[in-house]
Amino acid sequence: MPYAMLHAKAALDELKLAARSAPGIMVGVTIATTALANVQGMGEAKSNWNSLAKALEVEYPGLVGNAVFLSRSGWIADDREAFLDAASVFSGDLQKLSGLCYTMEGQVDQVRDAYAVYWMEIGVLAATVVGYVVACQAMRMTPHLRAPGEVLLQRLTMLTNAMIAKKTQFLYGFLAVAGGTLATSAQSMGQLFSVQPTGSAAIDFERAVINTAPPSLYIAPKREEPATPAPEGASAE
Repeated sequence: MPYAMLHAKAALDELKLAARSAPGIMVGVTIATTALANVQGMGEAKSNWNSLAKALEVEYPGLVGNAVFLSRSGWIADDREAFLDAASVFSGDLQKLSGLCYTMEGQVDQVRDAYAVYWMEIGVLAATVVGYVVACQAMRMTPHLRAPGEVLLQRLTMLTNAMIAKKTQFLYGFLAVAGGTLATSAQSMGQLFSVQPTGSAAIDFERAVINTAPPSLYIAPKREEPATPAPEGASAE
């Protein structure tokens, strides 16, 4: 079991142990259980977003650059300029997509950290509550302290449930904001897969025709020509 899940399980086990003497604490256990999440999976998702972002930032633009370098000769003027322009636009789009992936990575990491902090705080609270429950139980076993022990145990139960509810509310508030941001980023990501010309600019690839008309400017390839020998008797300058 991943460490994060062990941390949550330990906190819940501590609360359940306290609930043996103060059954009302099971309300807090139920509330905390609603905040169980796959923190380990969030860490893996963060790493995947980071890897994709780095590939889009470095690897793929490098491939585009190599393609431009390897195809630098044998072009007609207009075709060469069109290719360079397309390569530049594509490289820029890759950088934008890389930035979006970095944004998704950061947002997933924030959500993961929020859950980790939540269960750390619940664990600390549970350990403290167990100690107080033991003290209340000792008071209840003493005849002249039994009544105060009962009162303190009831107050401890109410305070524990209230603190768990408040911490869970804070967590859900943060997740609501983070979820909205993630949804916006995911929507931007989805738009990348539906970008296509429409209307008069739509392309019917089944009826597409390649224009073979000559370019507006033709530059003949440079060829090495043999030098013309100077006529006899001519003086070299």
